[in-house]
Amino acid sequence: MFELVAVTLLILFGQREADSIMESSIITQFITRLVQTKETIIFACSKEDLVQNSVNLMESNQFVYAIHMNSSYSLMSVLTRENFARTAVIVDTGCDGASRLLRDASTGRYFNKTYQWLLWGVGENIDDLLPIELDYVGPNAQMTFVNRTVDGYCLWDVHSKGRQLKASLELQLIATQKHNENKLVIAHNIFELQSVKYRSQFNGLVLRGASVIDQEDVVTNEQIEAILSRPTKDAGVAAFIKYHYELLSLLRDRFNFTVNFRNSRGWAGRLGNTTFRLGLLGIIMRNEADIAASGAFNRINRFAEFDTIHQSWKFETAFLFRFTPDLDTHGKSGNFLAPFSGQVWFFTLGTLLVINFIWFLLEYINNRWQAGRTKSKPPTISVSNESRTNWTERTLHTFGAVCQQGMEPIPTDLPSRSLVVTIFLFSVVMYNYYTSSVVGGLLSSSDQGPATVDEITSSPLKISFEDIGYYKVLFRESINPVVTRLINRKLSSSRGPNEMGVYGHIEEAIPYLKSGGFAFHCEVVDAYPIIAELFDANEICDLREVSGLMEVEIMNWIVHKNSQYTELFRTAMCNAREAGLVERILRQRQMKKPACQSLYTVYPVTISGVTSAFFTLLS
Repeated sequence: MFELVAVTLLILFGQREADSIMESSIITQFITRLVQTKETIIFACSKEDLVQNSVNLMESNQFVYAIHMNSSYSLMSVLTRENFARTAVIVDTGCDGASRLLRDASTGRYFNKTYQWLLWGVGENIDDLLPIELDYVGPNAQMTFVNRTVDGYCLWDVHSKGRQLKASLELQLIATQKHNENKLVIAHNIFELQSVKYRSQFNGLVLRGASVIDQEDVVTNEQIEAILSRPTKDAGVAAFIKYHYELLSLLRDRFNFTVNFRNSRGWAGRLGNTTFRLGLLGIIMRNEADIAASGAFNRINRFAEFDTIHQSWKFETAFLFRFTPDLDTHGKSGNFLAPFSGQVWFFTLGTLLVINFIWFLLEYINNRWQAGRTKSKPPTISVSNESRTNWTERTLHTFGAVCQQGMEPIPTDLPSRSLVVTIFLFSVVMYNYYTSSVVGGLLSSSDQGPATVDEITSSPLKISFEDIGYYKVLFRESINPVVTRLINRKLSSSRGPNEMGVYGHIEEAIPYLKSGGFAFHCEVVDAYPIIAELFDANEICDLREVSGLMEVEIMNWIVHKNSQYTELFRTAMCNAREAGLVERILRQRQMKKPACQSLYTVYPVTISGVTSAFFTLLS
């Protein structure tokens, strides 16, 4: 009886030893023929397997890193950035430490496009080997499972569309090898099985989505879908939200999945002094959403936490207002002195004084010379009286010549005539330039009104902002002195019942924009369709924009860092851009500013423009 038990144990032990042996020919062919990597990492618990496979792979010009699974090691120190671009990882799943290794690989998100995993699973069930708790076995996984049949060995491509969504494992046959042969029979190209072509069918899987709608009582997926799918503007919804929702619709059609959305009132924030993120970014960072129907601003500290799958939306905001002559902060709207600067006016006055002095000096020299020739005749007028009379007359003559009113009497001597011609020529040149500048300034509508945020702050304009979350975050957290001055001068005072509040919607702001004296800050592509519909030609020509309060930037469409959908969605968006689908949606969503159809606009001269003329007249 004892001998029978001993023989049975020996047979079972021998069978278990045979099952645990890793077939070197399969591993070598997998590395050299199928995945064609240059570096291999082997995790095993048998010294014979480690030595034999390492020697065979090194003979095939492979760099091999062999690790005994019962030894002390750190997976993060083994799978580092110093590995080759593509590295093969061989795991003997029959070892006791295999489950811990696979769990650490899922937690560290190592089942991705960088590593080709070969799971030697002879005697193992794939569902037990990769349980639902290992949620990073996604569509980006490059995993090959090896099992044994009656005829030989089979190599299977293994992936899932989302284990975090309870999706099942999907297996595709790669190759087979019979017991009596040492050559793999390839059924499918492994790179095709791991490509978007074979992994783009999600079969109606429900992904977790997130979006930002700054409205109360929007909690259900039906409400979110109804708001985001409307082509028109909705309160509390930024223009780039609906744009990214349309891009997400492209992905839904491409991969055949649905989305269950979760709403957030804002994009970012922190809970007190903790590192806990709020808003959309917090949902994505904690991997509570697989895809977002929203873009995110570029920030340096976000690149380590999120993956970018697409960039195309240009986020551009500005103050919109209608120009009126009283908003001419540069003082050039009909200003009497505007054509010349102060230095030119002083230089002109000095030139006339010098000419007047030279003229008087010439008259004085001429009188003395005439007096020297007629010494015998007594003078009828004293020298002081002659000089005083000539000084007054010449000043009046110079003033009359500058005003182009002629001269009487005309001087008879040649030097005085030369000065008179010089004065008239100077008058013609300056007068023609002055009048043409005045007329051109009155007919020109360019560079009029405030041109910077500080000039908006100093102007008499009443300002309001679109009722959306990022403005409230800007005013609460910004330390920019420009924003601080804007808040203190424009937003701190109370408003009357007939004035628009600090926050409002574009539809409410249109009547105030049409009447003038009001500026509204919003995303410009949201305002252009309404302005084109409700403004007439002259009002469109009077429309002005002042940007600078918020940066103009290209927004990122983000997913969780090292998401299992990053490469899949990124490739699909590149294909959509090449096919022109992205450009088509952009043309629909980013409307251009309405063109000015009027030839020119003549603005009336204000009292501030003619004040200098009246002071000159009084002087």
